Amino acid sequence: MVGPHRDDLAIFINGIDVRNFGSQGQQRTAALSLKLSELEIVKSEVGEYPVLLLDDVLSELDPKRQFYLLNSLKDIQTIITCTSTKDIDIKKFAEKVYLK
Repeated sequence: MVGPHRDDLAIFINGIDVRNFGSQGQQRTAALSLKLSELEIVKSEVGEYPVLLLDDVLSELDPKRQFYLLNSLKDIQTIITCTSTKDIDIKKFAEKVYLK
């Protein structure tokens, strides 16, 4: 009945509650922002990044957000599951990030 699992966290974009009025992509981006912030906190405390596990995170993101997320994780050991890779242009991503 009480505890941290009962706490709600409200995230606002331009004064608007994302949970009630944000798109699926905006909601997913807000959740990912918190997750990426956690990574930085752990790194600052421990000295290295933890292994990041993301389950079906790309399906609700547009290509621009997918690229930003994948680019921000290039130095972090990450396991990502997804139901399909057809909308992810891995070759384009690799060329922009790793083949400079």
